[in-house]
Order: sequence, then structure tokens, then C-alpha cells
Amino acid sequence: MEIIACVRKTDGEYEFFPMEREEAHRRDVKHLVIRILGFNSEGMLLVQKRSLTKKSHPGKYTDSASGHVLYEENFSFESIIKSAKRELWEEMGVRGVLKPYLELKFDEEDLELNYVFLTLIREQPRFNDEVDAEKSGFKTVEQLKSMLKKEKFVTFAKELWEKFLTDYPTTEAVKRLAEKM
Repeated sequence: MEIIACVRKTDGEYEFFPMEREEAHRRDVKHLVIRILGFNSEGMLLVQKRSLTKKSHPGKYTDSASGHVLYEENFSFESIIKSAKRELWEEMGVRGVLKPYLELKFDEEDLELNYVFLTLIREQPRFNDEVDAEKSGFKTVEQLKSMLKKEKFVTFAKELWEKFLTDYPTTEAVKRLAEKM
């Protein structure tokens, strides 16, 4: 049983509380999710295509890695970082230094409050069975731009990649970002 970090806003402040994952989805409870946009020092972007066996958004392209934030006693930002590192390892088989990119961005479609991280990936990914390994991998900036026009993406992930490509529109811009990581 997976206990995830759910969220409600009270008097302008976010309050986090535990709930079993399936119950949160069944009851449409807002919950925390991490999303990671990965890239390498050559300026290539790591894009994932979800397996056809996934319950939500099967067969769609998405960010590099993403997943629910697990709830812990003494829940803190470190709990969120821990979940991000876990997802990156579980889905892609890689480790990376995580840099916050966007915080608390709400996805209406999936009732998710997202923390978005950037990471520099220095190794070849090893995909798990939740990922379409043949279609996932490093893409050039131009390839991703073309994919965003032609392929089916998870809506929120598409918005994230489009924002990233607005901030870092060329291979050279992504390489400069990698040097700063």
C-alpha cells in the first residue's frame, strides 16, 4: 500500500496529510507529484514514453521521470527531494543532482500539485517496465520541438517541455545550463 502526500489549502497555507494512493485517486483528492526534466552535457533532453500498461496516460510521451510524493512523518521539502530521486532511479535507472525549476504548479486534469526539477544526467538510462524503452531516450532540442507538434503527450508534461524550450530554446542553451549544474 502506497501512502502519498495529499494537500489542501487552509487560510492561504498548504497543509500536507497522508492518504492511500488509490483512495486519493478515487476521492479526487489533490496530491503532490514530482516531475523531472533531464538533459545531458551534449544538450540532449531525456524524454519518456509511458508503457501501454500504465493506468493513466498509457502510450503518451511525458517528462523524464515523475511520480507521487510519498508521505513521511515530519514531512518536509527533503521528503519531496527523496521522492524525486527515487522516481528518477526507478524509471530511468540514473541518478542526478536535482535543481528546483517550478514549485507548486497545479495540474487541473490530474489534481496534482507539482514540484518540477531539472537534472543533469551523466549516464545512459536503463528503463523500467513502466516505460516504452524503444521510444524513450535522449532527443535533440529540434526532435523534441517536432515531437511536441506531432506526438501525443501527457498534457501537463507537454506544457512543461514547452516552457523549458522557451527558457532553453537551443542545444547551446541546454549545454550552458548543464555547465551550471
